[in-house]
Order: sequence, then C-alpha cells, then structure tokens
Amino acid sequence: MLRPIGKPHPDPEIAAIEKELYDAINSTKIGPMGFGGDTTTLAVHVEIADVHETQNPVSVSFQCWAARRSGMRIFQDGRFEYIWEFGGEGYE
Repeated sequence: MLRPIGKPHPDPEIAAIEKELYDAINSTKIGPMGFGGDTTTLAVHVEIADVHETQNPVSVSFQCWAARRSGMRIFQDGRFEYIWEFGGEGYE
C-alpha cells in the first residue's frame, strides 16, 4: 500500500504477476463503480513475505458500491436534501 501507484515490484517475476493480474482485472470491463469501462483497477501491487500458511494477509481496496446509490440536491438558498435511488425517492 505504500508503493506509488504504477510502480512495479522490483522483482521481475513479481512484476509479471502484477501485470497479469492488472490486465485480467481490466479485461472484465466492470469499470469504475460497476458502470462499465476499460479501467476497473488502477494498480495491482503484490508483496511477498515469509508467513505461516494459516496467516496469509490479503488486502483489497475498492470503492463501496453504495456510493452510487445516493445523491444530494443543493438549492440556491443553501438548503439541501438527500436523494436516494432506492426506497421510493428518486431523481426528477
């Protein structure tokens, strides 16, 4: 998580795994927040370390799907209201 996005692993074998995973994930065409598109992931970083077989750490960072389920209407007088795509209310 501390390596800059787009910087490959210094070990060429690990860098090849990162590239393979990156290409495979983007080939799904899921896109940002599930709306479709060519870019599903910005980067894949693989780190290696000696660990016990029952303690394999895995981290996946992703945008919450619920982020596209709400909105806000802001009025000129400063009032605002939340708008939910589900639950009866929607965009006009």
